[in-house]
Amino acid sequence: MKKVSVLLLGLFAIPVAQACNWNAENCTYYMQEEVQRQIGALKQNPKFMQEKFGELQQMAQRIDRKTASCSSWRCTNDAWSEFNNYVSQLTLNYVINKPKVAPVAPAAPTDKWASQCVVGKTVKAPIYRDAEGTQAIGNLDYSAYAVSQTNGGKLVGLKTVPDYGQPNPEANAGKFIGWVKKADLQMQDLRNCN
Repeated sequence: MKKVSVLLLGLFAIPVAQACNWNAENCTYYMQEEVQRQIGALKQNPKFMQEKFGELQQMAQRIDRKTASCSSWRCTNDAWSEFNNYVSQLTLNYVINKPKVAPVAPAAPTDKWASQCVVGKTVKAPIYRDAEGTQAIGNLDYSAYAVSQTNGGKLVGLKTVPDYGQPNPEANAGKFIGWVKKADLQMQDLRNCN
């Protein structure tokens, strides 16, 4: 593929030579437009900026010195052609043949309990201190709760929601109360937690 791309870039230079008398005319403006476009594309690549931008600047200075010492259009055109080929090769390496980025793995499916509004199925549903359910610290009442943490297991972490029966509904909202078994909970409409 690289050889085909280089061949195509080489074929691009042929119309330049045909449209301009290489020995008797200044043909650099044809190449300057293309070089500027390619350098603009190269500057978008952070890897190029880190690895080769300094080298590109040195090459540009060398070509400037070379063209300043030229006494014919052929010499100037040849120098710019050399620079054009150099930039085309960089474009081939850093823009056209960019390394393939590994596909991003699909996100893990979220737990259907995440961010849900729930109530206890019974008043006796135990609340546990940790996600493993090893130590009960109390029981749920019939209030609504929001699921604040999921671990993909059999328990979910619950937090309190605003209580609009109180003068300051937000006073106790958002406090983590513990972990409860999913089997002891019943999902509700989200509006019941707002």
